Amino acid sequence: MSAKAATLEGRIRQQWDQLSSHEQRLADVLLAAPGQLAMNTATELAHSAGVSKATTTRFFRHLGYESYDAARRQAREMQSSGSPLYLQALPGDSTLASLMQQHLEKEIANLVNSYRMLDSGQLQQAVSAIAQARRIVVMGWRHSQTIAQLIYRDLVHIHPDVRLLPRPGDSLAEHFAALDRQDVVICVGLRRRMPALEAAMSVLAGREVPMLYIADVLSGKPARHAQWVVRCHTDSNLIFDSTTALSGVCNLLCSLVAREMGKTSNDYLAQVETLHQLLDEFE
Repeated sequence: MSAKAATLEGRIRQQWDQLSSHEQRLADVLLAAPGQLAMNTATELAHSAGVSKATTTRFFRHLGYESYDAARRQAREMQSSGSPLYLQALPGDSTLASLMQQHLEKEIANLVNSYRMLDSGQLQQAVSAIAQARRIVVMGWRHSQTIAQLIYRDLVHIHPDVRLLPRPGDSLAEHFAALDRQDVVICVGLRRRMPALEAAMSVLAGREVPMLYIADVLSGKPARHAQWVVRCHTDSNLIFDSTTALSGVCNLLCSLVAREMGKTSNDYLAQVETLHQLLDEFE
């Protein structure tokens, strides 16, 4: 079986023609929301699909799993990795008002828990290093770059040399070659991290470039390369991970850097504002 077909949905599509009508009914339920497999027992899953438990057992054996538990372990690993496909649930009876309230409560909890996890001593060290850095590089891939862009957008107003990586058309090496202990790299690594992140951080660590790593609670292997690590809660009741706490913590970080830089940041921001007016860039 190919690596691509090793996932639940890949196995189902590969074996579809060999499944009985009852097994196909179960397959339809799982394809609609594979995350059910991580949360339900075999009996519960059989009930939701309207088939027998024996059918459920045969179904997973036909797909090549040793047991139902083996399939459920794989589904839980996919959930832990942050796969939206495995995080979504079947449509329920919850009203929109109920979903909105649950979402709000989860967002508030993420904010509170993330701020409680902050180590003020470590945060101050990172802020001081960023404020004193010759050059600041902010780095992230995929949805992590969305958060990296927030940081870049704030810091570029107060520091004369801030760069966002990766950049279209450039290699990382073309930027890394100029970095050393005088610089700071802020790395963002949310779950479903790309291997390129750890590879880049490993190279930067070898060059003794100080790094701040901003991640979810399960920060993963890249954390070992960073001098400072900030972990944020990203749990959600719905399909997509929350970025509320990340946005708040990044806003705090950049604001503290501006405060640490004091007159230097104010003078630079004043120059930027003057040029905005000369260029007539805003309404």
